[in-house]
Formats: sequence, C-alpha cells, structure tokens
Amino acid sequence: MPKKIRRVRTFARTASKSMEKNLVENAKKLKNDPFLVLPEYSDDFSKKCFIKVKKRIDRVNKFKDDIVKLEKLSNRRDLDGAVAGTILIAHSEKAPYLAVARFSTGEITYAQRGKADKEKLIASQHFNNPVLRLLGIKDIALKRNLYVYSWDKGFISTGLEPEPPEDFINFVIKRTGFPYKNGIVACNHLKKEIVKKKKIIDRYYLYIHWKSANIIIALCKDCAKTTKNTLFNLTKYVIEPNISDDFSIDVIGQLVKEQETLFIKETKYVDEYLSGKLTDLSLINKNMETREESLKQSDEKLLILDGTSYGTDIDNFIKALKPNKFEKKGLKSIIVQVKDPIVLNNVTPNKVLDIYWEEHGLNAINSIIDDNEMSEKFFSLDETPSEILEAVFAYKERQDVLSQLPKYKSLPPLASFADHMARTYKTFGEKKILTELNKRPNDHKGKSLAYAFLLVFGKGKDNKWKYAQVEVESGEFLKEYAKKLLDSQPKKYHKSLQNLLSASGSTEYIDSNIV
Repeated sequence: MPKKIRRVRTFARTASKSMEKNLVENAKKLKNDPFLVLPEYSDDFSKKCFIKVKKRIDRVNKFKDDIVKLEKLSNRRDLDGAVAGTILIAHSEKAPYLAVARFSTGEITYAQRGKADKEKLIASQHFNNPVLRLLGIKDIALKRNLYVYSWDKGFISTGLEPEPPEDFINFVIKRTGFPYKNGIVACNHLKKEIVKKKKIIDRYYLYIHWKSANIIIALCKDCAKTTKNTLFNLTKYVIEPNISDDFSIDVIGQLVKEQETLFIKETKYVDEYLSGKLTDLSLINKNMETREESLKQSDEKLLILDGTSYGTDIDNFIKALKPNKFEKKGLKSIIVQVKDPIVLNNVTPNKVLDIYWEEHGLNAINSIIDDNEMSEKFFSLDETPSEILEAVFAYKERQDVLSQLPKYKSLPPLASFADHMARTYKTFGEKKILTELNKRPNDHKGKSLAYAFLLVFGKGKDNKWKYAQVEVESGEFLKEYAKKLLDSQPKKYHKSLQNLLSASGSTEYIDSNIV
C-alpha cells in the first residue's frame, strides 16, 4: 500500500522569539549547505532521480548571497524555490509571522517566503527534523519508487531496493520502547522464542515482520492499549513505494484452545491499519471479533467459554460459568433453546442470561413455574435476569408450600385472620404480612393476635401504644403460638392453627371445615 501525500491545512500566527530564532538559525545552516534537504545516496538510480533537483539547488547555492536573484528563484514551486526562500530568511534574520500547518501528528510552523509549495518550505526550514524533511522529496521518491530512510543522524536513499541502514533500524526500534535482541522486538509479556516461531498462546498479540530489516515486532493486547499505531511510528521515518510489500501484519490469537481447526488465521483490516485508521489495539480487537463471529456462523452447535470448547456438553459448560442455583436452571433452559454456536469470554452467568433473555427468557420462566400469566408478570420486571429468576424460584417454593396446606371451606373470623396471615407470610414474606395486620377482627381477641404477630417480627415495641394493656399481655402470651403457625410444615399446619385459636380463648374447632 503506497503512502499518500496528505493535504496540509494552514493558518497564520505571530512567531514567538524562540520560534523565530530557531527558524533563522536553520536558514543560516541551509545557506551554508543547501544540499542538506537532499538524502545521500550511492546507487546510480538515486543519482539519476535527484540529479535535476540537485542542479537547481546548485544554482540557488551560486546566488545564495544575491538577494535579488534569490527573490526571483524563490518563486519556483519546487524544492529549489523553497531553499531560496529559506535562505532569504537567513539574510533578513527575521520571521515575525509564521504559517501553521496542521498534520495528523501535530502543528508545524514555517515562514511563507516565495511561492514554493508548503510541504517544500516546511522540509527546507525543518531539514533537521527526520520526519518533516521527507516532505521535500516525497513526490520524487514515490514517483520513482525509491526507498528513503531518515533519522536523527542520517538521511539516505537506497534506490529501488529496501536496505534500511543499521543506525536507522536502531533509531526507529528504540522508539517502540520494547526490548530488542537478535532480531526480535517484543513486549515483556511475550517470550522471544514464542514470537520467533509465531506460536499461539493464551494472549492475543500483534505480529509485525519487517522484511527488509529481518526484524519481528510483537506486542500483546494489554500493551497495545498504550502504543497507538506501531507501524505508523516506524514508517513515518520512511518513504517506500508500497509499505505492505515490506511489512507483513498478523494478529495471533486462537479462540478455542487445542483446536487448531477452529483458529481462523487470516488477518483482516490490514489496509485500514496501514493507513493509520486503526490502532494496534483496534486491529487486534476487530480481528478477534471477526473470528468469533465466523465461529458463531458455524453449522455445528458449539459451546465455547474463555477459549475452552465444551462441544455440546451443556452441563459442563454451565458448571464452568459457576452460576448460583437460580441461574443454573435458567441457563440450562435457555442454552437448550439456542441453536447457534455460543462463544463467550470473560462473562458472568447473569451476562450470559442477559444476552439471550429477550428471546428466550419467558420460556425459561415458564419452565420453572408453568403459569403463563405469572411468567409474563415476572418477565416484565425491571430487574436483572438473575434477580428475576431468584424471585421466580422463591414464588415457586411458596406455591409448593401453599399447595400442601389444608384448604378450608370456611373459618371463624379469628381463625380466618390467622390463616390469612400465615399464608401471606409463606407466600410473600415478612414485609407483606405487616401490611395485612389491619384485616384483623376489630375485637380484643383480634387485636391481641395482631400484636402477637408484631412481636414475632420484633415490631411490638414500636406499636405497643396502639393496644390496650390486656391486649398487650394476651399478645405476649400468643407470640409463640403465632410463631409456630408461621413456621409450621404442611402436616402440622392445621394443628398449629387450632392451637393458636384455642390459646386465644376461642372454643371453636375447625377440623370439619377441611376440604
């Protein structure tokens, strides 16, 4: 993929003293040696490519002390015009107003002198910047398919062959911030022997092979969070006809451990990465997401969790998620219904439920309570799937208990109140029962029994003022009978209700009212 010449946006600003000083100093250095804007070369092809521009700069050099002639030469659009314009700054020793060009890497200031192209002026006035000076000869290099390398202590064209100098290699590799040894540049999370053999491990990583330098660069997903685009940081110092010919890019990562056939090896989105649209991390993420989606399109039902395949073994797949007893039943019901492969990483049981809840959650609830109307009510709750399932199981347990309790045709008022309180407690718990106390008979026995229930739940002290002393004393006596009724198992429920009724002073019996 060839590098594109990007358009440069510009605007003006007043130069600071330091900016102006640096610009004037560079102009004076260029006046002494105007060929600093050109790369060195030793091959005949590079010589042929640069001979014309070198001759034009040589002409500028001949008139470097002639301001009038320099003014005329600075009107040329090419690099020699930019050099002439820059030398004029050396003569005036002034650059009070600067243009500002905006690049993807930041803002660059330069003085507009003559009519040379902005890129050429920037390259001439920043000839000691290893990135910016490439702008001066980029058009020639790309047109003639040259390989050009620029670093802090060198600027060289190697002609039609990619031959990065050792000093250049050391310069750009140092800027990765990663250790470099024996042709391997890798973050500390990747062992050199792993990278060298391009092995698949439990970490996803980016693998860059710089062919002409015979260097491998690798960094894991965690380190990629801070590196932006490693290839761009390397190649911004280079002009090459086609970057993709010299650099091969791979994302190394396997979704399913120990199953090579499920590892989709092709690395996608390389062009987007080469153009700088993707960072190291986004390239890794997009590839692994694509591979996961490809796996999900498989005709075979697969259950894969954190890189481990469970095939079609639903029980062990669920066991690996470590769900609670409520989530376990819901997960099994849902996973049985899902026909496509399930590929998940770093998920909780609730997250898995949430993924499939909208489509399969109602059926999962129905499989627990087998009551369409109640299932709809639970499904509509604004709670997490795990919380809903817990509520569904609690409801089912209460219904199971209630279904075993005696069913009465009719009960005396006091017995009816006690029965109602017990069934309410077994169905909805303590919070609900406290709201039902006002349904008591409005006599001393009813009030005494109500106070007994308050005592069972530790609410007697706060409500004692509502009751007469005799009702308080009777309630204290009935407390244990009320507690036994609330806690009674189905087989002992009727006896506990009868005992409470008798202890309250009632002489009525309710055996004959059982259905």
